[in-house]
Amino acid sequence: MVGSKWVYRIKRKADSSIEKYKARLVARGFTQIYGVDYFDTYSLVAQLTTIRYILAMATRHDWNINTFDFNGAYLNGELEEGEEIYMKQPPGCEDGTTTVKRLHKSLYGLKQAGRRWYETLCKALEDLGFRITHADPGLFLYNSGDDMLILAVHVDDCILTGNSPQLMNNFKHQIHEHYTIMDLGPIHWILGIKVMRNRSACTLSLSQSSYIDTVLSRFKMASANPVGCPMAPAPSSPKIKAPQKHKN
Repeated sequence: MVGSKWVYRIKRKADSSIEKYKARLVARGFTQIYGVDYFDTYSLVAQLTTIRYILAMATRHDWNINTFDFNGAYLNGELEEGEEIYMKQPPGCEDGTTTVKRLHKSLYGLKQAGRRWYETLCKALEDLGFRITHADPGLFLYNSGDDMLILAVHVDDCILTGNSPQLMNNFKHQIHEHYTIMDLGPIHWILGIKVMRNRSACTLSLSQSSYIDTVLSRFKMASANPVGCPMAPAPSSPKIKAPQKHKN
């Protein structure tokens, strides 16, 4: 039996302004026992190298690049038949009894939650005609004649591109019928990376300035003076005086 807690988070936009406040009930998965409550836990995501390659290819061919994410992605994953996991009553929702709840969904915080979501998503994409690439299991391809769609999935954040805008819109409507998604439109922010695209000049730039500012603020170095080199190029060494000889 596992416990649970509420997690509160502030989600920010690319310019660090507040987008929304989130509250999520998560399970205390660290109390799960291997071989009893879970077995395999690894889950595959698109590699950052793959994402950069997709962005470069889409920029080269002047394709649309859209992003979307799944609302409550892990909650779409179903626990397997042999996985019996019981959870204590959530804080603030107690009914005064000692009853517990059996989980049927892969609640956030469970060891196998990410894996169950990936398996569920793979099945849904295969039903829609996508195939998984061997080089990167987080990358999915779809072909229809001369039209092609490329989908990169990193947990619940997705990048969608291809040579057919109509096909892209159709796919988003189809996947929305399976799971609730938030269509974020043209790419401007992904995995904490700011994306700046100039289609007329056929260029795309990536920036992590927001992440750098967050790290500097965390270590109280936001007001530090910038220098060309983090270490003095020629540090002066202390002068050591030679011992004096005493005359007898």
